[in-house]
Order: sequence, then C-alpha cells, then structure tokens
Amino acid sequence: MGQTLRRARGTGIGNVQVNYTIPPESKKILTEFSRRMGISASEGLEMVLAHLEFESDGLPGWVDRDQLPEALPIAKAS
Repeated sequence: MGQTLRRARGTGIGNVQVNYTIPPESKKILTEFSRRMGISASEGLEMVLAHLEFESDGLPGWVDRDQLPEALPIAKAS
C-alpha cells in the first residue's frame, strides 16, 4: 500500500473544508501532480489557486468575458 500524503502537523490550523463535485479525470490530474510533488491533494489545489493570476476585474485572464452574464440593472430610488 502506498504512503498517504498529509500536510505537515499544524499547517492546516484555521483551514476550512470544501466539498465540490468534479469530473473523475480532473480529480486524477490533481491527485497525480500532487503525488509527484510529494504533497496532499488539498495542498496541490491550494497551490494552483495561489498561483492564479487575476486581471484588474478580479477574473483570471483566460476567462471569456463575452460569455459572462450581464449585471441586472438597478432601479433608481424615487
């Protein structure tokens, strides 16, 4: 049986748990690159998120802004 990769003791203090459903292939990619780095899948995901680069609008550069839903108009106060 393989070694279970875990965070170093004390490094997860204050972290919160998330639960998302993703395609099996996406999980396999996350698990595999994390294993190759010698870290847990949660640490791997944390590193991916930490390395995202955002534009001035707060979105990653690769987001197709033409496909985003437009904001609903806000009625003016009378």
